[in-house]
Amino acid sequence: MGLNFSETPEILNFVIAGQVSGGHKLLAEALNSYELDDHPSPLTCHSVLLSENPAVRRYYHEVYFGPSGSTPDWLVEGHISGEQYLTNKIFDNALLGEKAIGVCVIYKHMYDRDLWDYFLNRCRSGDFCLINLNRNPFSCFACIKLWERNNFFLRDVPSASYQPYTDVVGAPCPYYSHFPDSSAPVHISVAEAIDFARAHVAANQKSASMCDDRLEVGYEELVGNFYRTSEEILRFLDLPLNHRWSVRWTRYFQELESVPLRRMIANWDSLCSQLPSDLKELADPGAL
Repeated sequence: MGLNFSETPEILNFVIAGQVSGGHKLLAEALNSYELDDHPSPLTCHSVLLSENPAVRRYYHEVYFGPSGSTPDWLVEGHISGEQYLTNKIFDNALLGEKAIGVCVIYKHMYDRDLWDYFLNRCRSGDFCLINLNRNPFSCFACIKLWERNNFFLRDVPSASYQPYTDVVGAPCPYYSHFPDSSAPVHISVAEAIDFARAHVAANQKSASMCDDRLEVGYEELVGNFYRTSEEILRFLDLPLNHRWSVRWTRYFQELESVPLRRMIANWDSLCSQLPSDLKELADPGAL
């Protein structure tokens, strides 16, 4: 169960951690549509406010917080650090009267913004809880390469060419979490894939170890059995169950094309034959 010892204890703060294409934006999409009969916006999960792209950061910051005026208060390099932004702007800042405020912080954000010690100390202080998303690193890597190949990866601004999801307060936002419908398998660099997988495993272990108050969620559980997973997440966040919401998003996830890893990587056999012993168990051809 999530804990909160902030100055405003009625607000529960949480972080969704994971890998690029690990499902964090899909989960945020679902959570941002959760509602209660007596509260239309019981939680907000900010999914892209730490994006590498400054245009994306500013756009979605101002969607929720409003125009910044002459002094920017979104995450601006050299002006506001990641720690300052999360502490002063995100956590406990519920403009819609939410009961819970979440933010997606993927492993790349942790390293690029040097946030590991910050999260370790804040977790130990009980300032927020953690939802740690786990997806096969080779599946994440293949999805990244598929999107790069198809020129859909990390566009600057929302576009009609994206398959959008609804971010906070109804703003459309692109996501990169599932296999493109019309794409053929991608040929990958084995050496690059191995480096990515090792970094992924290290980051996942580090993320899990920094917070005892956490919920581990597998990607296959997220897309394959969202109803049960949604109940676990809502209990963890101290929020009431919502049958209609869980059913609706279970159907949505079931309609996504879930492509097994073997069909995403063109040179799968070559990859498997060159994997070092510490990564062989991750070469699951059926992983999503």
